[in-house]
Amino acid sequence: MSDQILTLHVGPSQLLSKLCDEIELEKTINDLVKWDSVRCHLSPGTRIKALVLNILCSGKPLYKVHEFYQTLDSEMLFDTSISPDQLNDDALGRALDYLHEAEAWKVYSTLALKALKRLNLPIGVLHNDTTSISVYGEYKQPKEDGLQITYGYSKAHRPDLKQIVLGMGVTPERIPILAKVENGNISDKSWNVEFIQKMRKILSNEDWKNLIYQADSALITTENLAEIQQQKLSFISRLPDTFGLSTELKKEAWSLNNWEMVGSLSDKKDAAIYQIQAFERQIKDLPYRFLVVHSNILDQRKEKTLNRAIEKEETKLKKEIEKLSKVPFHCKEDALEAIQAFKKKQKTSYFCYELNVQMSDQPVKRKKRGRPKKDEQTKREQVYQIQLESFKKDRDFIEKKKKKLSTFVLITNKLDEETLSNQEVLKIYKGQSAAETRFRLIKDSQMIDAIYLKTPERVEALGIVYVMALLIYGILEYRVRKELKERNLSLILKGKRKLHQPTGQALLEQLEDITVILINQNQQKIRLLPDNIDSQAKKIIELCGYDLSIYVSKNVENQGK
Repeated sequence: MSDQILTLHVGPSQLLSKLCDEIELEKTINDLVKWDSVRCHLSPGTRIKALVLNILCSGKPLYKVHEFYQTLDSEMLFDTSISPDQLNDDALGRALDYLHEAEAWKVYSTLALKALKRLNLPIGVLHNDTTSISVYGEYKQPKEDGLQITYGYSKAHRPDLKQIVLGMGVTPERIPILAKVENGNISDKSWNVEFIQKMRKILSNEDWKNLIYQADSALITTENLAEIQQQKLSFISRLPDTFGLSTELKKEAWSLNNWEMVGSLSDKKDAAIYQIQAFERQIKDLPYRFLVVHSNILDQRKEKTLNRAIEKEETKLKKEIEKLSKVPFHCKEDALEAIQAFKKKQKTSYFCYELNVQMSDQPVKRKKRGRPKKDEQTKREQVYQIQLESFKKDRDFIEKKKKKLSTFVLITNKLDEETLSNQEVLKIYKGQSAAETRFRLIKDSQMIDAIYLKTPERVEALGIVYVMALLIYGILEYRVRKELKERNLSLILKGKRKLHQPTGQALLEQLEDITVILINQNQQKIRLLPDNIDSQAKKIIELCGYDLSIYVSKNVENQGK
């Protein structure tokens, strides 16, 4: 019998599989969920790992996952030999059921904390935020206190679709530590309290003591501040403008004009430059440190809003002036009085204009009452009209407005500046993009499409599986960036991009062309790598602590970590 030779396009799957094994993804899931090891052909951990690899490498929906594995060497990816048909949607759906019954968020947190320990990263700052994910179809009624898939405020701008809300706590290194799928109509204000309470359950006393919880302004309500005080939690957030104290502090800061220059927090060209002033005030008899922060770059959304307001005022004002200019006045005094009345009524914020009175060049006819007599001449009379002399933007006022709009107030209960300086408070707050970046990734069409499953329980579990994929993605990205920085190296990735801090997506793209030649010979499998493996792909694998042998040999340990 002749040898059977296959070329398998394995891409990044084997490296990602090794990263899953490092943090014991399969074992952790199998240890925490209830399942029958005798009757189950595949463990829940194996099936969940199969989902994670599919999410990162192909993004195929549940009913097509088996197609993804038809072109892979599954024996190299899992602890047991499996066929693609075993990864059908029913088998994967049952694995999601097991995960949900074990409280998926708790399973994930156990896994994430294990990963953090493996990476030797402490829990210090966590950036916390939520996003909405749209879903299609009708769902069975959830069990009591189950997930409510319903309409709510759509951050995906799809108010026509029902949704779930995903909340995450992410380290500055973009590693998600806690994740929870919530009802589609939950508000960020109430979400924060529930998230804090769950976080307290999974963290040790020491980790809790060192934790700084960072979230957006939805965190700051009087009720939430009371809960934070009770939980003895350190936090940093933005004081909402709904608090009168925000306006008061901004006004005082600009009056004092005693700014501490911070400079830029980024190496990027044209990055914002910040200056700050610190104050201490009380809310409900509790002391807080407040930082009034000014950025030299106005937020794009605020700038657009301001520009629209300016354009609207200009259009309206010019229209009213044009109407006024068509009104004839029979004496100059009446025209001057009309100008004063006009300025009093048409208040302007963004423009300076001058109106003057001139005698009309074309005298108007003055008609008497009744029908004119035969051959009677109509008398002509000189009149006065109002004309626009000058019209320009009040640039001083607009600049002051921009300054106020580009000023915001931070709040923290970390009062000791020696422990946490003003600049560090600002830097931690601006790190919120760590969570936002992960949300953008999970909602990318290659990572997640609109979810459609049979039950709310499976939707909830699948949401956590996507976060597991983000965990592996984050480990890959962190490892490579850390090694590049320590070795003062860079990567030349597709498109001839020289990168010192490549994204996980760029790394996966560079690995996607890796192939393996599989030879079935005398009931044995021989795996060979072609000679033309991309040098940058080799480098990425090496930066993660492995080499190309992971694609041809199962018994490969992580060498450098």
